[in-house]
Amino acid sequence: MTEHPDVYEVACLAGGPQRVVDTALVALVVTGRVRAVAPGELQVVEPRRRHPVEAAVLDAVGGRGRRSVETVRWRALADDRVTVLPRRLRAERLLGRFTGPTAAGRRVLERARAADVGPVLHVALEGRDRLTDPALREAVCDPPRRPALPGVAASPWALSYADGCEVAQRTRDTLVARGLDGRL
Repeated sequence: MTEHPDVYEVACLAGGPQRVVDTALVALVVTGRVRAVAPGELQVVEPRRRHPVEAAVLDAVGGRGRRSVETVRWRALADDRVTVLPRRLRAERLLGRFTGPTAAGRRVLERARAADVGPVLHVALEGRDRLTDPALREAVCDPPRRPALPGVAASPWALSYADGCEVAQRTRDTLVARGLDGRL
């Protein structure tokens, strides 16, 4: 690691891989490369990649359509570009195997806390639950809104077409139409 760790290394030291993904989501939304098309649903606006972690999150969002924040987190956490960070920090003796940051890792976090400016580094250090910007919080923290249809036994949103599956989309549309017509 260089003398000045990047924000994703700081996030990994402070909260692990989940925090890394949350930090990347905030960074991508703040820079305008990803936007919230609805609360908890994201869409790539500009696929420019500045860091391997951001590339993993952009790939998790996908080039077409939109994805829920939960799906993006789940997909990004399985990506090698994210999972390599804890291994590398352990190899550099900044992260203990079971105990969190080592003394050297805690010194890195102290230096980062002294320079805590902006929402990206703040999320890296404190977590997404500490976001103060309501619009940013809604974009990356809130689950997508799923409307309830009266008289529908099965939720049509249980069938996801986040990966572009046309059959699931048609099935969902059929269930929605039947629910609205009262035929389910």
